[in-house]
Amino acid sequence: MASSDKKNASKKPSPAPAAARGTPPPAESPVRQLVQRLPVATGLQGAPNLPEVRAPSLDGLDITVPAPEDLTEEDLLQRFHELARAQAQTRPREEGEAVAMGDDVQLDILGYAHGQLIPLSTRLGFWMELAPQAMLPGFAEVIAEAEVGDSLEVGVTLPDEYPAEQLRGKPARFIVDVRAAREVTMPDTESDAFLQALGRGDTHEAVMDSIVDEMEQEMADLLWVDAQGLVLDTVVARADVTVPKALVDEEIRRRWSQLEGESLALKQFSLEEQQEALDGWLHHPGIREDVERRLKIALVLRAIASRDKLELTPEKMLELLSESSEPFGITPAQLRESLTDPTAASQMRDVAWHLLAVEHVMSHARVKFEGAEEA
Repeated sequence: MASSDKKNASKKPSPAPAAARGTPPPAESPVRQLVQRLPVATGLQGAPNLPEVRAPSLDGLDITVPAPEDLTEEDLLQRFHELARAQAQTRPREEGEAVAMGDDVQLDILGYAHGQLIPLSTRLGFWMELAPQAMLPGFAEVIAEAEVGDSLEVGVTLPDEYPAEQLRGKPARFIVDVRAAREVTMPDTESDAFLQALGRGDTHEAVMDSIVDEMEQEMADLLWVDAQGLVLDTVVARADVTVPKALVDEEIRRRWSQLEGESLALKQFSLEEQQEALDGWLHHPGIREDVERRLKIALVLRAIASRDKLELTPEKMLELLSESSEPFGITPAQLRESLTDPTAASQMRDVAWHLLAVEHVMSHARVKFEGAEEA
């Protein structure tokens, strides 16, 4: 067994108060959510030895976005389940009490394959519904045999659809601490009281119609995100920019520190073990490709912003950040709080510059959606 496999309950942090478990600091949450979901590479301002990038032309940006897959009955039923679950009654389970399928469980998770940590698999204080997981077959079923406070090892065979291609069909092991759980009592979804509490109509048909409308709007929003990605990739291709390996490595280190390194330090991993985990990120083809793309986009947008003399006023910064953070559930209060921390504020300014430059580029693009009129 690899030395890292010993990281279980004997090394987990003391349980935090229930209200604080798994909750990131408010000043960091907006930054991390926005940076993770947008192709933003932070920390370029003032970075030494950045490659020279000539801003490409924004003429003739004609993009066609492929039509999305149709909504399925399974999609609609899953959303209905989520809405019903939001109306459920919950009861915290006591330390030592057995958990059950359908519970909300709070877990510390460390995933291993080939004796090494799986990049992006570390989760501390992670809340989830205890239900079958398509990407981790058998995972929830093993957890359902545990008790609150247990530490256990879960072995799975990763499916052929697993996101990391090099791990498809491979065995993996997850070291799991069950930190907390809530028993969930679902409402009677056939009752009038449930429909009234849901506030989406007086019949199930009306509820389902509202779900269809909601999910179609979400799909439309995602299509616009796809359009932005295609436009940015086209602009980057015109610039023919090359990112130095050292810059890619540095951005990976920054992301690893935020998304995994801090968690491993809390789990008391040695410096040697943390370096081994970082090496997994540095040599992960998918992570390198994503980070290199982020950097190329950032460098090209930086060049465009300079050439076209874009200006980020405080008012425009708040407008851009507010619009982009709202879909992630980030409140105006959280946003304002993040801007009071110098480090977080610097990252948020990077995000705002990215958003301003993207807005500028998109204003020059002609976007067509398959099956729809030009946008």
